[in-house]
Amino acid sequence: MLGDGHLEQNGKGVRLKVDHGMAQKEYVLWKYEVFKNLVPSKPRVITSFHKKENKEYRRLHFSTCSNGIFQEWRDMFYKNRIKIVPDNIQEILIEPLSLAVWVMDDGYKRNDCNALRLNTDIFSYQEQQMLVDCLKMNFGIVAAIHKKGKTFNIYIPERSSQKFCEIIKPYILDSLLYKVSLTP
Repeated sequence: MLGDGHLEQNGKGVRLKVDHGMAQKEYVLWKYEVFKNLVPSKPRVITSFHKKENKEYRRLHFSTCSNGIFQEWRDMFYKNRIKIVPDNIQEILIEPLSLAVWVMDDGYKRNDCNALRLNTDIFSYQEQQMLVDCLKMNFGIVAAIHKKGKTFNIYIPERSSQKFCEIIKPYILDSLLYKVSLTP
């Protein structure tokens, strides 16, 4: 839920929506395998046109059926229909796999050094501080909040990036290893 996952109110229930660009096809299919018992149909290609860029974009999408477990997660991660970081994030973000999914959704290696970033700009500064504290407490990762344009992101400096990558690398799909490929 810290990354690209979206929980949508669907009538009286809640469903998970998964959407990624075609370059992340392997990742969408992996997520589909995880949730396929809750998905009524296989992932499908959606095409949209961006008028300002005069360009067509294709993405792979699937949605689950509404399920009670998703209501519980929506109640935790949404307030007034806006995605938030729950106060108990340190009790939720405890598994390396969860951290890896977050990186596969919204992480990247900087081009100019071995530091990493997590795109957390949808969250408030205070929420990002909670995430930084969680990374330190649950994984021993020292991170910081850095300004990026008009927003802020979580920054994992070189001194912590190696440890961070060692924790998540066993779970990163081959097609997304570029997100955590550090140079010697």
